[in-house]
Amino acid sequence: MSTVIPLNGWGADTSPFHAAELAAQQRVGVRSVAEASGRRGIRRYMPDQHRKFYSEQPFMVFGGVDAHGQPWATVRAGLPGFVSSPDAKTLRIEGGALAGDPLAASWQKGSMIGGLGLQPQTRRRNRINGMVTSADGAALTLEVRQSFGNCNKYIQSRTPAWVEQSASEPSVPPEIATQLSGADRAFLMRADTFFIASANLAEDAGLARGVDVSHRGGAPGFVRVDDEHTLTTPDFVGNNFFNTIGNLIHDPRAGLLFIDFASGDLLYIAARAEIVWDGAQLAAFEGAQRLVRFHVQEVRRSRSALPFRWSDVEYAPQFAAAVQKPVAVSPWYKLKVAAVVEETASIRSFYFESVDGAPLPSYKPGQFLPIRVPVADSTTPLSRTYTLSDAHDAHRYRISVKREGVASQWLHEHLIAGAQIEAMKPRGAFVFDEDSPRPAVFISAGIGITPMMAMLRHALTASRTEAAQAKRVFFFHGARSDRERAFSAQLKELAAHNTALSLHLFDSAADELAPGVSAGRVSIDALKRALPFDDYDFYLCGPEQFMRDLYEGLRGLNVADERIRFEAFGPASVKRVLAIKSEPMPVDTSAQDAGAVQVTFARSGRTIQWLPRDGSLLEFAEAHGIDAPSSCRSGMCGTCSTRLLSGQVKYDGEVEAQIEAGAALVCMAHPVAGDANVTLDL
Repeated sequence: MSTVIPLNGWGADTSPFHAAELAAQQRVGVRSVAEASGRRGIRRYMPDQHRKFYSEQPFMVFGGVDAHGQPWATVRAGLPGFVSSPDAKTLRIEGGALAGDPLAASWQKGSMIGGLGLQPQTRRRNRINGMVTSADGAALTLEVRQSFGNCNKYIQSRTPAWVEQSASEPSVPPEIATQLSGADRAFLMRADTFFIASANLAEDAGLARGVDVSHRGGAPGFVRVDDEHTLTTPDFVGNNFFNTIGNLIHDPRAGLLFIDFASGDLLYIAARAEIVWDGAQLAAFEGAQRLVRFHVQEVRRSRSALPFRWSDVEYAPQFAAAVQKPVAVSPWYKLKVAAVVEETASIRSFYFESVDGAPLPSYKPGQFLPIRVPVADSTTPLSRTYTLSDAHDAHRYRISVKREGVASQWLHEHLIAGAQIEAMKPRGAFVFDEDSPRPAVFISAGIGITPMMAMLRHALTASRTEAAQAKRVFFFHGARSDRERAFSAQLKELAAHNTALSLHLFDSAADELAPGVSAGRVSIDALKRALPFDDYDFYLCGPEQFMRDLYEGLRGLNVADERIRFEAFGPASVKRVLAIKSEPMPVDTSAQDAGAVQVTFARSGRTIQWLPRDGSLLEFAEAHGIDAPSSCRSGMCGTCSTRLLSGQVKYDGEVEAQIEAGAALVCMAHPVAGDANVTLDL
């Protein structure tokens, strides 16, 4: 006779809570509310929405106990799909434990497990409790006995990006201690998130028997380090279930997990918990309903164990006001030269790291790094921008520079390992559209290869982390000869090991062609011969005439203007050709509600509606065939300064150049939403 699964709710006569959870609820006066909510929200199966949610995540947090009964919180990671749900009461976890996992020897049949699926970027989370029913090598099968969703409170938003780890790298054993080191204490004082595992394995707990793992979040500093053996944390208003507190009343042993989102380190702490229900001590933590003091028993640090790097944090709304953001005195900061690599006789790659070892500001593939070059015979440094030539790495930047011009010459002659240079955060609008379903075509010549290398590396890495079919990538590059082509060997190796990559290299002046290289130049005819009939996204970077010829050739083949992206430094060398010429537009009231502003170009005699998706005023002008002076396109040089005849503008990011009264730097300026009209002297 098959088991009938109730459509909603707990579906059992006994309470979903054990005696200690009920005691905690009773103490704070929420017993009846919690019982009703628990019977309604806690299920003995997973709804389809939760099953799908777990299968879409690249990591999942778990709680379990070791052979001595000590709870530990830990994490497992893999490509989306490494967690699957064959049915509503089963979870399957592939991929094995991470290096240094304190529960590595405890993932056995019969082990009680708690699980937390978390998607930080959307602040969604769901939980399960259950038991291991089979352990087949690295894979686990769990029988789910409790399942419920949690609200999105207290979760900091950050997006993980998978970092491929080399199988040849030796596994480093965890660092184990009985107290917190100075580095541990400093890290914990900066923490804004941790996970806590607790357990009640007593037989009389009935259907509520098991292990729980929960999320805790707060503004940096919410974990108070009292000394090397003691931590104190606030307990905020939650769902009134008191799963963690109830378990700690029954058994005060707890396992804490802190993730270093910059390095991938995992800090595990085994502790005994003491609950501070009330008193003057609570005043030290705004919003705390009670405190939990943890007495540290064991500390384990696993270096670079989690294969992710994370985006900058966006604090939960509950903490945003409490987080004091430092005021930057200057947008410039120091970078240290880590290495210099000669790519060709005229091109060198410079690798930069932060001076203090902290993670570097993130960037998108295709963006550039503004730097200041202290050349001789100049009282002020020269500001220049160089494209970052590799996919994002939180700890290292790479620019690849051709020896031409005063600043580039100085870099080649003076920049050596150990030297320092000033830089700003990466910026730029020429970026890879990773959300597009279309194949990507990267087309470059000469030193224009640099943004294409960053985009290519990112595209190939992303394709390995997606469960869906890898995006096709076509890479075209022209040089005088293969000896003068930066990254030639890397490109050929990538093509040999990635079926999604189709590589097309051209030499225009080589005495003898290298293997895999064609004679001639990258041209529209070459593209037509190499590209199958399809719809593509095109990316162009190279000399002025090269880009103009290819852009005009693609438009002549009816490739939509919005499918062609190009790097533009200096006065725009490629004039966009729109399918329909823009005419003065009447005010669209519905669009105004979405941030539309009427922009008048006084000298051109045109008024056109601007929307936030149109980008900067410089990009907007160029898209409509209106000439505007520009150079750096990043707010550094002031070339694009234009008289602002009416209206207001705001700036997208930091601006280095001086802004004169009554003027706007149109390369970084956007109209202020809600302004009736912006008028520019263009």
